[in-house]
Amino acid sequence: MVEEKVKSIIDSLSTSTSENFTDVICLSLAKAIKANFVFIAKLNPERTVATTISLAVDGVINDNFSYDLQATPCENVSQGIMCSQISHVQKAYPDDQLLIDMNITGYVGVPLKNSKGATGAILVALYYQPIENEIEVTSLFMLFSGMIKKEMEKQELIDELRTRNKIIEESSDAIVVCDRDRKITSVNKAFTRITGYSFKEMGGKKPSALGADLHDKYFFKKIWQEIADNGTWSGELWGKKKNGEIFPEYLSINTIYDEDNNVSHYVAFFFDISKQKQAEEKIYRQAHFDLLTGIANRSFFMENLSLTVDSLNDGEKSALLFMDLDLFKEINNVYGHTFGDELLIKASGRLQSLIKSTDIVARVSGDGFAILLNNVISDEVIDNIISRVFLGFSEPFTIHDISIRCTLSMGVVPFSNDKDDASTLIKKAEHAMYHAKNSGRNSFNYFTQDMQNNVQRQLFLKKALSAALTSNSLSVEFQPIVSITEQKVNKFEALVRWKNEGKWISPEEFIPIAEEFSLIKPLGEFVLDEACRQLKILKSQGYTNIVFNVNRSVYEIPLNKSENEQWLTVIEQHSLKPSDICFELTESALAPDKRNNERLFNQLKAAGCTIALDDFGTGYSSLSYLRRIPVDYIKIDKSFIKDMSTNKDDNVLVATIIAMSKSLGKKVVAEGVETKEQLQQLTELGCDYIQGYYFSKPLPSESLVSYLNDFKY
Repeated sequence: MVEEKVKSIIDSLSTSTSENFTDVICLSLAKAIKANFVFIAKLNPERTVATTISLAVDGVINDNFSYDLQATPCENVSQGIMCSQISHVQKAYPDDQLLIDMNITGYVGVPLKNSKGATGAILVALYYQPIENEIEVTSLFMLFSGMIKKEMEKQELIDELRTRNKIIEESSDAIVVCDRDRKITSVNKAFTRITGYSFKEMGGKKPSALGADLHDKYFFKKIWQEIADNGTWSGELWGKKKNGEIFPEYLSINTIYDEDNNVSHYVAFFFDISKQKQAEEKIYRQAHFDLLTGIANRSFFMENLSLTVDSLNDGEKSALLFMDLDLFKEINNVYGHTFGDELLIKASGRLQSLIKSTDIVARVSGDGFAILLNNVISDEVIDNIISRVFLGFSEPFTIHDISIRCTLSMGVVPFSNDKDDASTLIKKAEHAMYHAKNSGRNSFNYFTQDMQNNVQRQLFLKKALSAALTSNSLSVEFQPIVSITEQKVNKFEALVRWKNEGKWISPEEFIPIAEEFSLIKPLGEFVLDEACRQLKILKSQGYTNIVFNVNRSVYEIPLNKSENEQWLTVIEQHSLKPSDICFELTESALAPDKRNNERLFNQLKAAGCTIALDDFGTGYSSLSYLRRIPVDYIKIDKSFIKDMSTNKDDNVLVATIIAMSKSLGKKVVAEGVETKEQLQQLTELGCDYIQGYYFSKPLPSESLVSYLNDFKY
């Protein structure tokens, strides 16, 4: 039933001629879940009032309205909590007069959260009678909530762009025409709008009457000399409006010549660049200062840290203090993001008050701050500053009449003119800070040798991995993917393995290192090449219908479309068909800011490759992406499979993902299947493929034939 209803809703969205997406989705959902009311409402910034933007009542779109959230079930939803009441909702919320007036019995509401996790809108269904199938209603609401929020955000962006375009279209430059004696003979409406002067007031006068008296006579003499020499001049200067206001303008003067090549007229175009100047100032501040707190941002701080590192002479010392607020996330969750922002503002102000004017304090992350201490005379000075900071943060912050104590964890790195660059110093300070945090918070740590060892471990693994790629000392194993319908193995996932100096290194450790140090591309090329080589051997032994799945990191995807043939070229070099390889990609590869990705996926699909979306539900999930990207398989992340036998929510989520995938024509692979009970549940839910230890751990290539021969479902 869920699958049919998902399909019906998607069909409604696809075939609707209405430009109002929210109206269509409300009507479609109301019909699918048999609700008397379905509406989408935006919340005010304080989350005290909701205003509907689409309201479906008994199959018809009604006028929108606003209502207070206090003492309503929607108040819970506005805090980011899904709320459902099968029946007797009036009894559960006796102070909600609207429920009584509307004679509502059943209620379901889900929050619509933005990319930062804040609830800005809600999706609600109301019933006159008790709800027949609560799980079905909540599943459909959870499934389509992401799409609704994305479409709302898209519409807001479109509206904003339309407004901006309208402003641009309706604005124009001021135009002034002067005769050969430089007397005004004509002006346009924009001239009057900008300066306040009409043509009647300015006709016959010289444009110098508009001057702001901020330029000397030599400035204008130079302008007219350039016009005489070149016939034109353009640049910035100060003008004066009728009301006496001084404003910056961009002026362009061109000479008009008659048929005898004598000066006939001068035409001047100008416009007020006050907003441009303000924008330039804003851009400068945005580039160098944090918009929330007003202190330096990470970029500006890194620039100054690099300058300090490069300019230190022998015997000179500076210090880097890197810190973040303890339990800030929890404070945000309890008191809200507005409270959290106020805390960041007050914390940054307190830090600013504790340092010298020659030092720099910056906000370098969400709740992370850094201080650059310049010209440190001794280690004692550093200790004194640290003590001053911790003493300062021992005093509580008062926000909205709430007094709260917020401590710091800090990492400290003194430095002189040594070999460390700014990035290395930041990494050292971060390591020291996390050590302090892990040691109980509200403390500091100097960067030590043990921390250095961890850094060196990363660098060692980076060097060893680079050597392993050069010497071909990596290996690839293959984990079976079993078809439930056919009850046989027709796919394997290729998984890279690395034994370094006799010890296995976990992919969870070396894959991030490969991505950080730009080794992921050669690593991915090795896996694809080895997978193709082993698949060709397997096919030569009669297993012609086997497909190998090969993982590709988002960092391996070419930035330029001219390189999109590389993956297909490797397949062809092994005399394989593109349909022999399925590329597994994580959801981050589907994000809309990855501009070449969609082009690449369509190119692979057109060639015959299949595409699997790996770890579904852990990244950038969006139905709009699935509609644009040619995904063939959706792989449900093992974290959802693990507890589906004991966790009702996980079971519902897995069932919903399978139903959604089916309605979109996608096959489903469940990862991490380890028990017979999980297999049985997934079979009943209509899952297509199973992967996990229940059937087999990853196998070396030499074991594939025997495994296939001996396999029994």
